[in-house]
Amino acid sequence: MLVILLSRHRRIRSSSLDGKLFYGMCLSCLFLCIMETVGFMLDGQQFFAARQISILCSVVTLCLAAILSVFWGCYVDYRLFQDRARIIKIYPFAAIPAILICVAAVCNLFFGVFFWVTDDNIYYRTQLFFIPCAVMYCYITYGAVLSYCCRKRVDKYLFMPVMSFLLPVYVGSAIQLLFYGIALTWVSVALGLTLLYINLQSEDIFLDPLTDLYNRNYLMHYMDRVPRQIRAGMHITGILLDVNNFKLINDTYGHVQGDGVLLAVGQILLRATRDSRAAVVRYGGDEFLTLLPSSQPEEIRCIKDRIGRELHQYNSSGKTPLPVSLSAGISELGESGLFQFFQDMDRAMYQEKKAFYLNVTGATNSGSDAR
Repeated sequence: MLVILLSRHRRIRSSSLDGKLFYGMCLSCLFLCIMETVGFMLDGQQFFAARQISILCSVVTLCLAAILSVFWGCYVDYRLFQDRARIIKIYPFAAIPAILICVAAVCNLFFGVFFWVTDDNIYYRTQLFFIPCAVMYCYITYGAVLSYCCRKRVDKYLFMPVMSFLLPVYVGSAIQLLFYGIALTWVSVALGLTLLYINLQSEDIFLDPLTDLYNRNYLMHYMDRVPRQIRAGMHITGILLDVNNFKLINDTYGHVQGDGVLLAVGQILLRATRDSRAAVVRYGGDEFLTLLPSSQPEEIRCIKDRIGRELHQYNSSGKTPLPVSLSAGISELGESGLFQFFQDMDRAMYQEKKAFYLNVTGATNSGSDAR
């Protein structure tokens, strides 16, 4: 946990809300590991204030556990929906069970609620100890269920990183609950957060920082697996798309507006391919590539129609100073290989782009003659 916290400036953006929540979980886990270790070391020790320190460590552990659990729910929710307003609206109420656990834990300073410590400094759990454990499990399981149910709403592999976090947490905490004297819960959480951190770094390598689409690193990774997929009978169809008049948007309205168009096009492609198993890649500049594990003409046509409808809706929204249009080239990967696959897409896309500019020029000339 300490290594992750010290390396926070390297990969994961600590200024974003999900970055703050992740590092908040790491910081909480760091102190939980310390507090639990100190509590186990003090158990049964007889020296001045040993019993009071032991009680305090257990109280802080319960409070931090509740806080970390809420952070986890907020983290998964924000990664899925990227909506601060949703977090502010939902989680003050969702955090009420955790707040009650913290209040009851503080009461343990004065009388036994979840645990009690004898005069000779021996720690015992009460029958109510299962309540904070159940609350923590509910928050953590909620994150897993939410990521699974909403996995089609995002084009990022979030569910498997969530599971890589949960597996060691469930195993370690179950062992500790069944066998008192073995301290594994927060070590397991630390292991889960470390696995999540590794997944986040891998995701960061494969994602374009502007659009959050896959980048060319992912494309190379994807193409490395293509021969195996083709041998397994899978067909790959590529749709290469280029934003028309993008240089004009940048030159006339600035690069901030241009970045907004790229971001909007990326979201359009994600929405248009949401029901398929497509991978959407920012190929470079204002070019995007959609890879479909299919060769069915009706499915390709359906996706193109969805892109057209989403694009029309975006242009009608008034969010762009100029109407945005896309030129597309489609190719199916065959025995000719990857080079021919990309060359065919590129050639078809530029033919469509050439036709677009000829139409624009023709319309402009006609307007000039009329005037």
